[in-house]
Amino acid sequence: MGNSRPNLTVSASEAWGLWCDNKSLNLIDPTLSDSCEKSEAIKCINIGLLCVQEDPNERPSMATVVVMLGSETSPLPVPTQPAFVVRRRLSSTPSSSSSAQPDSVSVNDVTFSMAQGR
Repeated sequence: MGNSRPNLTVSASEAWGLWCDNKSLNLIDPTLSDSCEKSEAIKCINIGLLCVQEDPNERPSMATVVVMLGSETSPLPVPTQPAFVVRRRLSSTPSSSSSAQPDSVSVNDVTFSMAQGR
């Protein structure tokens, strides 16, 4: 089956980064990219990012999501940063070099457990 992208899971952080870099079409599975409507895919990505915004008050209701998905003409709001994003920050420990090296840190401390049947 030779899929060039073995990990099909994309975090909100990765999706947000691609969105900010205007590369959101890179989120589409390569096997679908030739056959999908690009504007529809970007619309779905936009709506998905609206649903995971950091401020819950800015997230659309399910009724609003249904309207957004069904509308072909109304412009969508621009999403803000998702709730769980890996951010870059300067290290607080002194470094032997003249410039501090950035560290990757995760904003969330959430664990995920998946229940499986026997």
